[in-house]
Amino acid sequence: MELDKSSDALHREARCPLHRVLFVDDEPVILKAFARAFRGRDVQVYLAEGAEEGLRLVKSMEFTVVVSDLRMPGLDGAQMLDQIRRLQPEAIRILVSGRADFVSTVDIINRVGLFRFLLKPWRVDELRGVIQQAIDRYEIEQTNRRLMTLYAGKCAELADLNRGLEEQIQARTSHLLHGLLGALDLRDTDSRSHSRRVAAFCRLLGEKLGLSAPELQDVERGALLHDIGKIGVSDSILRKPGDLTDDEREQMQRHVELGHRILSSLEFLGCARDIVLEHHERFDGTGYPRGLRGKSISMGARIFAVVDAYDAMTSDRPYRTARPHDEAMAEIAALSGSAFDPEVTAALRGIDLQEIDEMRRETEIPFLRRL
Repeated sequence: MELDKSSDALHREARCPLHRVLFVDDEPVILKAFARAFRGRDVQVYLAEGAEEGLRLVKSMEFTVVVSDLRMPGLDGAQMLDQIRRLQPEAIRILVSGRADFVSTVDIINRVGLFRFLLKPWRVDELRGVIQQAIDRYEIEQTNRRLMTLYAGKCAELADLNRGLEEQIQARTSHLLHGLLGALDLRDTDSRSHSRRVAAFCRLLGEKLGLSAPELQDVERGALLHDIGKIGVSDSILRKPGDLTDDEREQMQRHVELGHRILSSLEFLGCARDIVLEHHERFDGTGYPRGLRGKSISMGARIFAVVDAYDAMTSDRPYRTARPHDEAMAEIAALSGSAFDPEVTAALRGIDLQEIDEMRRETEIPFLRRL
């Protein structure tokens, strides 16, 4: 049952909804005493004579505070509050008893999740103070929940914004890489198709080696841009049809350092720059420009060296036709441990010709969007 409210109370409730407080006890005298304690207060009091009526009210409306006597016939107060904890977990729960048993009280507090345990007979000022504390606790928790909801919403908005920015960055990155390749293509018309093939193949081989997604992206970018330094090599050397002199060969070899320098201001290409600089190093230390040996060469560059050799052998060139897959694989295997990393050549053997052909077909479709 609900207490009668004066016109002033109704007016206050219209302006600001009152907190509902439910009091459950099997003794009508105690119920009336509780009602008197809160008459004229800014709370909306509901009274239930027994646990069954209390549960019926809880199932029909939401309460800020539920206060219950412990010992009642049928369902006792602790059992009722335990059910209310599941029905309305946000409601603050208070238990009242005529006697205190420390062990059983602690057990009830832990099991039911009580806010307070009060002893009868209560003092009116104490009862009002505990109910006000419970209301304050409820309001704090409600505020926290609203803030957490707001925070979650802002986080979702920020995540959406970050995704949009990431997409813009990726698009601009692709355009930048495309522009760099376009500049090189003006100098060396075969470079773009070769770079796209080896970039895709390096990604495939990197996947076989278990590289992470960021590592695969770095390998792919580095392979795509490996010859970007040739922009700085003169046409007389770059397009010379015959053999290069020692001096011309030395100038050609500088393209790895030129490429590294060209990309030096692009921080997001940090690991990719290592591939550009090291893609002519050899596993036995006889490569250039620094004569790196073994695993001091970056994994991306070690992957690239194998892929580049395979692509060179199996692609048509003006001075020779492409060599068969099996022949290229046999030559790479023979150079394992000298020119190439044995771990990488072993992974290459795990890729069949069908996978390679499928990869090459895919390079005919623009793939820069993922870079």
